[in-house]
Amino acid sequence: MITNKIDYKVYSNKPFAIWANSRIINERLSANSYNRDYLDFAKAKNTFNFKKVSDIAKVTAMIGWKGLTTDDYVDEDGVYLLRTVDIKDNYIDLENAVMAKREKVYEQPQIILKQGDIIFSKDGTLGITAIVPRHQNKEMCVGSTLARIRLNSNLDNYYVCAAFMSKIVQAQIGYFTSGIAQPHITQEYINKLEIPIPSPEIQKYIGDKVRKAEELREEAKRLKKEAEEILNRELNLNKLEESLKSSINSKHNWITSMDINDRIDSYYYKRRYILVNQHLNDYECIQIRDIASVDYGYMPTEDYADENNGVPLIRVTNMIGNLLLDLSDLKYISKSINIPDDKYVDDGDILVVQCGNTTGKIALMTKEVENYLYPSFCLRIKLRNKSINNKYLALLMEMSIIQEQIWQSASYSSVRPNTTKPAIENIRIPLIEKQKQEDVGALVEKYIDNIYQSKQLILEAKQDVEDLIEGNFDMSKVKANS
Repeated sequence: MITNKIDYKVYSNKPFAIWANSRIINERLSANSYNRDYLDFAKAKNTFNFKKVSDIAKVTAMIGWKGLTTDDYVDEDGVYLLRTVDIKDNYIDLENAVMAKREKVYEQPQIILKQGDIIFSKDGTLGITAIVPRHQNKEMCVGSTLARIRLNSNLDNYYVCAAFMSKIVQAQIGYFTSGIAQPHITQEYINKLEIPIPSPEIQKYIGDKVRKAEELREEAKRLKKEAEEILNRELNLNKLEESLKSSINSKHNWITSMDINDRIDSYYYKRRYILVNQHLNDYECIQIRDIASVDYGYMPTEDYADENNGVPLIRVTNMIGNLLLDLSDLKYISKSINIPDDKYVDDGDILVVQCGNTTGKIALMTKEVENYLYPSFCLRIKLRNKSINNKYLALLMEMSIIQEQIWQSASYSSVRPNTTKPAIENIRIPLIEKQKQEDVGALVEKYIDNIYQSKQLILEAKQDVEDLIEGNFDMSKVKANS
C-alpha cells in the first residue's frame, strides 16, 4: 500500500483543507494545485515508477498558423484540422471536423498526425485525450487547442493514452494549469507530466482494453452506416437530401391549397418543409399518434438528492446525439417525492428534445436506464405494440425526413424554438417492409451496444491505471489474459 512520506495533514475533506510544509510546496502556490488527487500522485511517486513525458515522447503543437484565413478551409480533399470538440469519449470523431488546404498544413509538419499518435487538449477543456486509430488512413493534423504526443520509446502507446485519462495524470494537469477565463497548459508543462510505467505485460493488458474499445467504435460506425444505407435505398433519402440542398437559396415558394392547414405563418411553409411533405406522399405513412403515446417529462421542483437517496434523472445534457446517452454526470431526484409513473423510461422508449437549440435531438433508451426519470424539456415516445420496430423509428427520427417535420412545428419561435406533444404526435412516419425494419433495428441495436461497451472498456482502463497506483491492481487478471 502507498504510505504518506510527504509532510502534510488533512484538516477537512469538505471543503478540502490541508496543512503542508515546504517538502511538498514548490513552484505552484495556488490552493487548487494541492487537491486530494494531486496529493495521491505525490504519495505515489515514492512507491511507483514514473517517467516524465519528455523522457518518453516528443510533444509538438501549432505555433501560430502563418496567416490562416477562411480561404484556407476546404469542404473536401484537404487535411482534417482537429479541434477539442472532435474528441468525444476519448475517440476521434470526424463527423463535424473541418478541413484545411494541404499546402497550408504542410507548412507545419510538426502538427501532422500518424497512426498511434496521442492527441491532448491544452486549451479550454484540458486533458481530453485520444489516440489516432491503427486503421486511420485519413490525413489529420492538430489544431491550435491540441498538442501531438509521439512516443519515442518502446512503451505501449495505448496504455500511455489510458494513463493520460486517469486521475493520477489529470491531477497533474490541474496542478500545471494557468488562466481562468481560458485555462491553458503550456508545452513545457505537458513535458513535465509524469506517467506511471508498469511492466510491459500490464501495459499490454490495459492497452488492449483501449484497442478493443477502438475496434468496437469502428464496427459501430460501420453498423450505423449500413442501417442508414438501408433507409436511403428504401426511402430514396439521397434524392430528398439533394432537393433540400437546392432549396437553401430559394427566395420564393409557391404552395397549393393542399399544403395549407391551420398554420398561417410563413416559416411553416418554407420550401424545405414542403419538399419533405411531398416526398412523404410517395410512401405509405402512419402518424406517431397511431402507434405510440407521447408524454411530457418531469419538472424538478426541489433540490437534487444524492445518489443513495435519489432516482436518476436523464437531462438534455445527457443526450449527446447519434441516439446515445452520456451518463457520467447524472442528477438525482429524492425517492420521497411522489412522481407519476409516466415520467419514467423503459427499454426501447425514444426521447425527443422539445425546446432550445437542440430541439429534435433523439436518444434511444436501453435496459441500463430502465426506471430513470426523463426531464421536462423532453418528450417520451412509447410504442404501444410491435407494429413498427422502435430502433427503426429512432434512427429514422434522426434523419432529415423527420427532423424537418420537427423543426417545421418549432420554427414559429425564433428566440426559443419549441415543439409540442401534438406536433410530435402528428409526425408522419414512412413505412418500409417489416423485415427491412427488423434488419435496421438489429444493426442499430448492435451499434449502440458496441458504443456502450467501448465506453465501459475506457472506464476500466482508466480505473486499472488508478488501481496500479493505489496498490489495488489484481495481477491475476493479467496472467489469465496472457
